[in-house]
Amino acid sequence: MLETSAVVQPRHFSMGDFLGFGRDFGIDYRFPTLAGGRLPTSQAVALGQIEEQVLPSGFRLTRSSLDVLQPYESVSLGQSPLLMVVVLQGSVRLEVGSWRRTLHTGMALSLQLGPEQPLRAVQLSGQRLETVTLALDSRHLDGAGSQAALVAELLRRSPQPVHAWRVPAALLGLLRHGLETARPALQRELILEGLAMQLMGFGLPGEGARSTRDTGLGPGDLQRLEAVRRRLEFAPAEDYSLADLARRAAMSPSSLRAKFRQAYGVPVFEYLRNCRLELARRSLEEGLTVQQAAHRAGYRHATNFATAFRRAFGLSPSDLG
Repeated sequence: MLETSAVVQPRHFSMGDFLGFGRDFGIDYRFPTLAGGRLPTSQAVALGQIEEQVLPSGFRLTRSSLDVLQPYESVSLGQSPLLMVVVLQGSVRLEVGSWRRTLHTGMALSLQLGPEQPLRAVQLSGQRLETVTLALDSRHLDGAGSQAALVAELLRRSPQPVHAWRVPAALLGLLRHGLETARPALQRELILEGLAMQLMGFGLPGEGARSTRDTGLGPGDLQRLEAVRRRLEFAPAEDYSLADLARRAAMSPSSLRAKFRQAYGVPVFEYLRNCRLELARRSLEEGLTVQQAAHRAGYRHATNFATAFRRAFGLSPSDLG
């Protein structure tokens, strides 16, 4: 358990400290500048404060306020029906499968974390980085309390697994004030609980969530189809067959083909192609070569990739690469 008091003295965090946090919370930490023995594991990676508190609703709230001295990466390997990352100051690059985004001050990310979609975060050195992370333990969704029931209902209505959003300025101010002001433990807990509920209310995507009224499909079908869609979005470079995807969805291939189009408006392999091309486009914008971008997106032949890219975006990959 990390510090839980409102006032925490700054301290140096070494590579060994972060590795200890990783063992406790299922996070794989990596340190590019510390690799190969160039720097000792006792070398300070960051200076500042990390505090964690478990709230009655089942959220684990972690506040991190650090001067990043050495760049580091973290890969969250656990599972949570709802994880939120809020950037109060600085910037952090986040990746989930083929999805990549840099969050700056006032931005946030909501996602459903699982083994097939680990969250990778890249923290650059030379900055003051302040974040708040909310992770919900799925065991609390089965409780009879009104908050647990509300969380379960909101998650059921919000199938979109990754959602980047901007925190309202007023809520951002309340977050900073609530986290930085010293109060008695019970009062602080109530304030943090209220802030967690507000973040959830703003941070769960309502747009684009599909219901049985939208598609004519039952909730069971939608849940299985969403698992297939997420797999395609987060790992578009893998080889897929209709039969393999149908087994994942516990459907016949013909049912998957028809129901996927009914749910999402496009054929299943057209959706996969769009995911691959979007990943390739971002890869080219990041500086990868055309060949590297094609390989990263799952294309074996650069000519096929170039043709598909030109049809989708109206320009050749070399125009970006």
